[in-house]
Amino acid sequence: MMLKNFDIDKTLSSSWALWLISIAMAVSMWIYVTGIEESEYITRKFTCPIEYRGLDAQAILRGRRTEADIEIRGTEAAMMRLDYNSISAYVDARNLAPGKKYTVNLNVDMPNNINLVSCSPSQVTLDLVRQVTRLMAVETVLPQNIPEGHYIEGVEIIPKEVGIKGAEDDVVKVGAVRIMPTIEELQEGGEHLMAVKFAQSEAFEGTVNVEPAQVRFHGTLVRGLPRKRVPVNVRLTGKLDSDYEVRAITIDPSEIQVEGNTDDLAKIEAVDTEVIDVSLMAADKIIVAPLKQPEVPGVSLVSTQSVRVNLQLSEIRAEKVLSNIPVELRELSTPPEEWECNPKTVSVAIEGRPSLIANFPEGEVIVRAYVDMTNIFMAPVTLPVRAEIISGDAFKVTRIAPPNVTINEIEE
Repeated sequence: MMLKNFDIDKTLSSSWALWLISIAMAVSMWIYVTGIEESEYITRKFTCPIEYRGLDAQAILRGRRTEADIEIRGTEAAMMRLDYNSISAYVDARNLAPGKKYTVNLNVDMPNNINLVSCSPSQVTLDLVRQVTRLMAVETVLPQNIPEGHYIEGVEIIPKEVGIKGAEDDVVKVGAVRIMPTIEELQEGGEHLMAVKFAQSEAFEGTVNVEPAQVRFHGTLVRGLPRKRVPVNVRLTGKLDSDYEVRAITIDPSEIQVEGNTDDLAKIEAVDTEVIDVSLMAADKIIVAPLKQPEVPGVSLVSTQSVRVNLQLSEIRAEKVLSNIPVELRELSTPPEEWECNPKTVSVAIEGRPSLIANFPEGEVIVRAYVDMTNIFMAPVTLPVRAEIISGDAFKVTRIAPPNVTINEIEE
């Protein structure tokens, strides 16, 4: 009975039925459109290396983050053609000075048809420290099991110095750099390529590199007393000619070998020559000088008993000031009576050997001061003063005071 009384047309035409139908159609359209969009767009997640652009060449980035997690979105067609090398994550480090910490944004570059969904992290912390290189001499640490009666001969390290490169506060922690040849390598002799190791006072915060990381080592284990190369010290006595001084001393050879027990050799820092008398020497001279035997008992010269000493001298120069030198007017276009000089005299400093300056006769005129008046027709005019030595070349003019004078015409 109830179905017979139910009017479907009336029900569907009622306001609440029309409202429900509208809602249902809207929801269906939304689901349809959204489904189409979602089917056309896809997302991808991948790991991208982080670039640090504009980093100061003298800076090190401590504890740097190397990768970022990137999520991107685009159409299926765009994703199929995407070259992932065209996407880059970078930090702009321009104008950031070492010695500070910075928090900066992480930027992502990508093609125009691709959208960035997320980037993790979005910011990174930059701990910039100053990078330095410190040169250090390479030490040789010999093994403890060297047989008695043997020593190391011909020790040579190439290069003798290496660079320690890293953050400034890490590099100062390096106390020494060294190589450690084994007894087998020393017995073998010849050349060996050895890794350079460093001793540090405490742990490094960053990475410290040795450049070069390896050096060439020469050294041979031989039987006999230990030997040591020491410099030669030249001993001079007497007084040179008063006009000369020692400019340079060249010794050939500059180092010689001594031998003895290890403890005694440690006491020898140099070997002296016999005393060389340089009294009144006035020219370069080459002298064969005998070597003194070391004063430490048990230490002796190996083979060299004398050295060639080349003494190179240079002249000493002294100065004297000559006052009240009258200024001459030269190359005048009119009679000298028509011109006057202000000031009329100058001081002239001359230079020569100390013996000549010391014995310079007072009152002797050896210098003339003058002004060149060539092409001077009008006054007043300021002109430089020149000076000349009248005779000989034992002296040289070094300065004139005042350097300029004023020339005026004398009015009648």
